[in-house]
Formats: sequence, C-alpha cells, structure tokens
Amino acid sequence: MAKFLTLTDKCNLRCAFCYEISPDGAEHTFEAEAASFGPELYAAMHDEGWRDVVITGGEPTIMPTFFEAIAESKRQGYERIIVASNGRRFAYPDFTRRAHQAGLTHANISIFGHDRVIHDGTTKVRGSFEQTSAGIRNLVAAGIDVSCSIVVNRRNVETLEPLMDHIWSLGARRLLVMGLKPFGGAFTERERVFYDFAWGAPFVNAALRHGLARGFEITTMGLPSPPFDVSGTIDDNIRALKYFDYVLKRLNMDVPYCKGHLCDRCFGRQVCAHGADPGQLLICKCKLVTEQTIREAVQAGASTVRQVRDRTDACTGCTTCAPDIKHLIRCEREGRPYDPRDVPLPGATRHGASDATGLTLAGGLREEPAETPEARP
Repeated sequence: MAKFLTLTDKCNLRCAFCYEISPDGAEHTFEAEAASFGPELYAAMHDEGWRDVVITGGEPTIMPTFFEAIAESKRQGYERIIVASNGRRFAYPDFTRRAHQAGLTHANISIFGHDRVIHDGTTKVRGSFEQTSAGIRNLVAAGIDVSCSIVVNRRNVETLEPLMDHIWSLGARRLLVMGLKPFGGAFTERERVFYDFAWGAPFVNAALRHGLARGFEITTMGLPSPPFDVSGTIDDNIRALKYFDYVLKRLNMDVPYCKGHLCDRCFGRQVCAHGADPGQLLICKCKLVTEQTIREAVQAGASTVRQVRDRTDACTGCTTCAPDIKHLIRCEREGRPYDPRDVPLPGATRHGASDATGLTLAGGLREEPAETPEARP
C-alpha cells in the first residue's frame, strides 16, 4: 500500500470501463493545487507512516503540476515514487527523461489489448495503443521499474495470452490483473464490458498460468476464486474490497444504481449491504470478518474495538475497518440494523456516484487523431 496523491480526475482517454466517468455525464473538473502537495505528503509520511507514493488521476501526466509532484515527493524522502498512467505521454523520450530526472522510480501503465483494435477500441482514442507501447519501452529504457495493469473485460478476455506476450516484448516483467468495478463507465457500458464468469474464467486461468510460466510477477485484484484460479499470484483483494466499500458508502441513494444488474458478476457484493447474504456483510475487509461474527462477539461481552479484535482477529489499525467495527458495536447494543453509509469517512469520491435512472449505453469508438512526435506535449 502507498499514499495516493491525486492530481486530477481528467484524462486524455475515455476507457469503456473507467470508474472515473460519471454515469450521468458530469464533467471532470478536479485539479489539485500544487501548494497542497507539500503538506499532504508530509502528513502522509509523518502522521500515517507511508514511505511510497502513487501519483495518480485521472491521468496525472497531462497536468502541468506532474513534475512538481514528483520533485516534492523526492524532496520529502519518499522511497518509491510511482505514477499510475496510461503511458501515452511517455511515448516522448524527453518527457520520460524529465520524469526520471525529477525522481520517478516506478510506473504502473494500463494496457488493455495486444493490438490497436482491442486497445484503441477500449480507450476510444485512435493511436493510443502505439503510444502506450512506446511509452512502456521508453520507461524501461530509462531505468524506471515498470508494471502493467490489465483490466479483464469482454473485449480482451479471450486474448490475454498474446497481450502478456506483447507486454513481455516491451520489457515489463510485472503485471496487475484486475476485475471490473460496476461503477461509472463500466455500468453504462455493462453489456459491452462485463462477461459471464463461468465462460471467461478458463481464458483468465490459462493466461495467468501462461504469464507465470513466462516469468512475470503477477498481482491479482478483484477476481473471485472460484471460478478464477489465482494460485501463484500475489493476492491484493483487500484493496479491491476497500475500494468497493468506499464508493458504496458515498452513493447518495437508498439502493446502488448497479443493484440487480451486475450482482452475479460483482466482486464487491461482499461489502454491499444490498448484495451480501444476511449477516455476511464484511465489516473488516482486512481479515474478512463478517457482521454476524462481530455481533456475536458483542453479544458475548465485547464492548470496544480492541475487545472485538481479541475475540475475532478483526483489524483495528486501519482507518476503514476500525470505524466500521465501532459503529456496529453501537448498533448491536442499541438493537438497530447496521448501515455502512452511516460510517463517516474523510473526503468524497468522484467515481460515478450518482443516479443512473434513464441512462442508455454509451456509443461506440470515439476516434480522435493520434498525437505525433512533432506535437510535443
């Protein structure tokens, strides 16, 4: 885990499943002020103990504050300075060189297909496949540690093996293979991006075995097992569950807009009050401790978060699980139902948390002219 420094919610792609895309078409307007970087990074390191930082968005490389964010992270002594990016701007060697000189140590680059038909069809920007591929090559050549993120979806699920071969040819040796999140663009384009797990799992499982045999270090996130076989990979499902929990708590509606549409294909149903079985809602995402288990601990005499931890092995050290447990203790003692939305969390999400009544599926490929090396960013 790392400190996330979000520069913007804007992007130079419009990926079909992007959770930053509001399903009601709201414009992206967020831009972090550079003056906020220093205090935010200082507090994250000295108050929360983070040593790594992920500079993210939206697409952080399109912001004029991108290099300043890297430099400030380096000045404050962060050990790993990581960018989460679509890689397009790193297609320009000068841009890559400048990022490296500023202090960038790692890059996580999203790539969704082994050719332009699949990748550009997903990003809805023509030329993005060539740019992202060139960006990965340039980052590797610059000595920056590169991992590649793959979001498994209906468009690429049958061709994951050639995608891994393509990534290997670019020089990256680490992969993050992720499941879909049913928010934002993924909800509005659900018929295009979601797939039946029973049908798709054999393709995913074969690709994971293929990638491991190749020599990749693979992290998986949001792929339920079964039917997915994630043995041999690094399991990062805790982060996926916490993300789902955060978004669901911030939806300003009695019932999530995705309810009834994707529940059978949603990894996050365990943390959804409308998706989990009675009593099986996960309160502690770190240790997978359910509502029923914690209620039984309270009934047996536990009255504090620490006492619940001692009886159930639930997590008490993070900023999400402990407030949930504390609120559930109160609900059990007062004889009332637990509603995750009553748990206060800092900040607010921009990830498509709005009403989707009357929405129709988004259109097809939006073609835009590719940038050329002459059109310097």
